[in-house]
Amino acid sequence: MFGRVAGTSGGSIVAALVAAGAPPEYISEQLQDTNLSQFLSKANPRDSVFTERPWKLRILRRIAFGKCKTLANVALDSGIYNSQPLQNWLEPHLRRLVAPYRASGTSGPVTFEELLLPLHVVATDLTTSRPKVWSRESTPSDSVALAVRCSCSIPFFYQAVRNQQSVLIDGSVVSNLPSFVFTHLLDSGEERSGLSRVLVFRLIEDDAGHQSVSNLSDFSARLSGAVINGASHIQSILQPSVYDVVIPTGPIKSTDFENVGEKEKKQLLAAGRAAVRKFINNERIKVRANTARPRFHGFDEKMLLLVQELQGCNKVFLAIGKSTYWLDFIFPTILSAARRGIQIVCITERSGDKKEKRRLLLLTRLGANIEYVSDDCKLPFDGFIFDPETDKTSAILSTVDGVVGTADFYVQERVRFYTRDSDPAVLEMLTERLTPLWTPKPSGVRQLPYVMCPEQDLFNLLRTVPQYAKATFRLDEVAISDNVLVLQEAVKEFKMLQVKQHIRELETRHRGLFEPLRVDLLGGPGTIVTPPVLERVGTQNLVLIEGSARFFHCLITGVKTVRAVIVDNVSAELPGKSQKRLSLLRLTSSTMPLTENYPQMNRSLFRRIEDAVHPYVPETQGNGYGKV
Repeated sequence: MFGRVAGTSGGSIVAALVAAGAPPEYISEQLQDTNLSQFLSKANPRDSVFTERPWKLRILRRIAFGKCKTLANVALDSGIYNSQPLQNWLEPHLRRLVAPYRASGTSGPVTFEELLLPLHVVATDLTTSRPKVWSRESTPSDSVALAVRCSCSIPFFYQAVRNQQSVLIDGSVVSNLPSFVFTHLLDSGEERSGLSRVLVFRLIEDDAGHQSVSNLSDFSARLSGAVINGASHIQSILQPSVYDVVIPTGPIKSTDFENVGEKEKKQLLAAGRAAVRKFINNERIKVRANTARPRFHGFDEKMLLLVQELQGCNKVFLAIGKSTYWLDFIFPTILSAARRGIQIVCITERSGDKKEKRRLLLLTRLGANIEYVSDDCKLPFDGFIFDPETDKTSAILSTVDGVVGTADFYVQERVRFYTRDSDPAVLEMLTERLTPLWTPKPSGVRQLPYVMCPEQDLFNLLRTVPQYAKATFRLDEVAISDNVLVLQEAVKEFKMLQVKQHIRELETRHRGLFEPLRVDLLGGPGTIVTPPVLERVGTQNLVLIEGSARFFHCLITGVKTVRAVIVDNVSAELPGKSQKRLSLLRLTSSTMPLTENYPQMNRSLFRRIEDAVHPYVPETQGNGYGKV
């Protein structure tokens, strides 16, 4: 799932459609249905950026023909064609895509702040000789279609675009690899994440081989191509975590608008699909072969690493530490691992803490093996190991013990990630230290089925939330729209990955989104899957209290309605004063403390819904609770 998209030149068209929420099928249909020759509109002399138009050239244009006339047109009009038709084509598509989420009564061009995903568009500003970058952060109210038009204005082919004080042409002149915008964000700390990977989709034409250069026009085209493609290669080398998806276009060039028919479009689509499949099939090898590994910081990045590695785990998962705090944050991933038959082993110390007892009981009922170290023995380290003693072994080690609750721990924790490819000696040492503490056991697939949870059982638990003591509850279908408000700034990527996995398992088991369910555990009653929870504010708006990642996933994947709990008659104030539309949420991979994600939050008013729905019940009472 993409957190941000960026585009230069023709890539900015696709990036804009993706950012507006267009699914692959929509983009494919538009490519098939659009006659590309409509983008070859004759240059408009009034749109020329040249301040001087010599009379001799104007006379030459009247009497010349062929290439001489073309050169005269370029010299007078700053290009052969006008790119306005591209803007005119893109704008209605963007409006159609964002219409369900646009604020009521909004008109005019679609702006960057209205897009579902943050978009960066790059053009070249001839007045400053630097890149011009549009984004939600820097140009929130600018027209997306206009920015894309500027980014696609190939020099000489299209007229340059004058916009305020700038003269703008194709972004490829300064950067045909716009991933530098992500590098800037990561370096600035705004979106810093050691886990972020940048996928670069590049169209590559057939090599011209050793063909001779025929004329000035051919020389110019080859020089331009060498500059652009060479720069792309150098940028991809210098920027970390950048991975190419190379799509061969054959003899089709970027300006072949008149020569691309139905047959050529199908060939391009097939080439794109084949390139993506090839990349996905070799993704693990390519990513792990990248030795320029960034450092990981803070709790959210550790959880993202943990989810990613555990979702790819095949046989054994080892968790080592004084606390199993992580279970409350990645329960969907642990549940899936248990269902797949992964041997889950927790090596820990005995604890009298009720929350820790609840988690250990829950892990036991998922089929995990709990191994306690003796009182005179210390844990060798704090971390996780996946598939030990295999060619896919990896490990995550933390600099601090797992104690959640302090801001310093949440942000300052340093995390190291080791793989068999780059750190075999370290992994061998870690595995050897754990050998006396656990025993490999055969583990089969566990059913752990979903069963319906009575609504009243759920409501009774929700009523124990202090702010809901006198509230009323009902389950209803809720539309995924901007009538839903959120209190937070961003959705964590590790939660989004789990939502995707959770929805896939619901579909496999023919369960709806998100009806009240319980997971039946081994040896007793199970754990409730908390539906999204919303509080009614006023007559129309609902404020999302629980389930923001699920709602955001449904928003960007086109789901129209879901089941959720609506809470009425809440007398307490909301925990956060800042409310925003659902579509303005963003996805982040970086560690983001609660105080930053929930501006002006009053902790005393925070609804501790998960604690209420999953209380600790001693094992002797035959019940236990976890969280999904």
